[in-house]
Amino acid sequence: MPIIYYVEDDQAIGYVIEKTINHSGMIGKGFQKGELFLDAYKKEKPDLILLDVMLPDISGLELLKSIRKVDKETPIMMISALQSEMDKVIALDLGADDYMTKPFGVLELTSRIQAKLRKRIDEKLYQLKNVVLDDKKHLCYMNDHEIYLTNKEFSILKLLLKNKGVVVTKESIFKEVWETDFIGETRTLDMHIKSLREKINQNEAEIEIKTIRGIGYQVE
Repeated sequence: MPIIYYVEDDQAIGYVIEKTINHSGMIGKGFQKGELFLDAYKKEKPDLILLDVMLPDISGLELLKSIRKVDKETPIMMISALQSEMDKVIALDLGADDYMTKPFGVLELTSRIQAKLRKRIDEKLYQLKNVVLDDKKHLCYMNDHEIYLTNKEFSILKLLLKNKGVVVTKESIFKEVWETDFIGETRTLDMHIKSLREKINQNEAEIEIKTIRGIGYQVE
């Protein structure tokens, strides 16, 4: 079940948030102070964070900045009584994924939470036929079997699946996987592609990595 942390010092609003989260089949953990939230966050990252802007100890915007320094992925939604366009722009510029003003409806809160969670799931799973990559858990499944891939193999296959049906140049692969613009000796890449093809064939995966001569590779 998805775990959602919410930071809200108003007990009445906190109660509504928790009931909404639990009623939607998720787990909610509430905090009335920013410091308590940070302590919990350092121990376990949630799937989504709801942050009130005005808190008794630390501003929600300061919490947002602190989180984004180390975590660019966890969805963060601000909840605030501040309704001006500039307030929203500041929060979004600092890395918030959404901004909801008080008072809010239960249906709206539920819809926004589910939209953020769906987007995160979609961004973390890459699938083509019977091949699935779970980027969050760094796992690969072929034909319903968990398959071991090296870090480079995983990164190459993820890049190909993200661009399925499109030719991915060798330059792009080196830039994304090896983080370099210098191609140099391509034999290393060729070896990783060969190993991936062997694992695809051995596990009866219904995909094929095609070589586009002189350009790169394409998965279909």
